[in-house]
Amino acid sequence: MYDLKDLAPSVRAYINRAGLPMKSVGLELSDLDPYEGQVLDGVKKWIDLVNSGKVVKAQGEPTCGMGLLLVGNPGHGKTTLASTALQELLRTIPRDVIGTLERFPVRPGYFTDYPRFLRLQKRQWDPDADETESSLVEGLYGDAQDHLNVKILVLDDLGKEYRTASGWSENTFDALLRSRFNAGLPTIITTNVPLKQWIDVYGAPMASFAYEAFFPYVISSGEGDRRKL
Repeated sequence: MYDLKDLAPSVRAYINRAGLPMKSVGLELSDLDPYEGQVLDGVKKWIDLVNSGKVVKAQGEPTCGMGLLLVGNPGHGKTTLASTALQELLRTIPRDVIGTLERFPVRPGYFTDYPRFLRLQKRQWDPDADETESSLVEGLYGDAQDHLNVKILVLDDLGKEYRTASGWSENTFDALLRSRFNAGLPTIITTNVPLKQWIDVYGAPMASFAYEAFFPYVISSGEGDRRKL
């Protein structure tokens, strides 16, 4: 565990603004219970790639914009792993990877569940939409000024959203992910929808695009549903 009080003020601000689940704040990867397979090693290698400047806005790099896709059954630790990985990055990432040396990024990392993001998105239709929320949504898409863009986004619980015949939630996900990837901004997604089912849920183009945008990992705890322990 790390202590927020021991962090530099700027890093402490990044974590406080990241929207992290309160119970996960302070966790390090070494605190997590084991996962089956090489999941933790894979996540650590991805973090090293990000910190080495080969992911975020890494023009010319084959890993530019690539994030993590954490797929598994409920209760196997996907959300905890995603939020801990984000904290690891916010504590270790070099300043020049997430912004210019002249200007501090405001919110380099952010955690939200997908249903909440959809609620934020809908509120932008209101002509009197909150300016702070509007700025956040622009930053999530990577459409804001660079210091306002969210460089690493955790999108939790993809697949829990309410779906309509119009396909609005699925199309919004497509637009968000493609906008971020094209801007070189990685996304960590947790979902209980297996990648082989994405063609039915999110369409063939997104099912194919996922292989370009993510390093996929199946998250499985040898203990089963940890919430029941």
